[in-house]
Amino acid sequence: MDILEMAKELGKAIADSELMEAVKKAEDVQNNDEKAQQLIGEYNLKRIQLMQRAQKEDVTQEELESIRTELSDEFDKLMQYDVINRYIMAKKELDAVLEQVNNIITFYVTGQTPGGCSGSCSSCSGCH
Repeated sequence: MDILEMAKELGKAIADSELMEAVKKAEDVQNNDEKAQQLIGEYNLKRIQLMQRAQKEDVTQEELESIRTELSDEFDKLMQYDVINRYIMAKKELDAVLEQVNNIITFYVTGQTPGGCSGSCSSCSGCH
């Protein structure tokens, strides 16, 4: 089996995994939940407004910090709604596995872990 064929097999395995199934299910629930869609729309509108404020030429460091805080608060509101929280957490879990897969491949190709290895496995996402 050549490298590209193995990559296809890995991609299929990930696509068929329970993790991917959980992400798709959580995404479907979120997409079909009226309150979730309303909260996401409100968050996106607020995010755009805050980014416009942040891009002003005369914005101060204090204003930027205030904008960051407001955006973080808005995101926290999203996370309080269980439907959205389940999707975000499922997506984070899948992303973490994909990062581990990438780190493993990088390790075996280069002999080094991305970002270097500290030698402490307690803080490592896994290389082997």
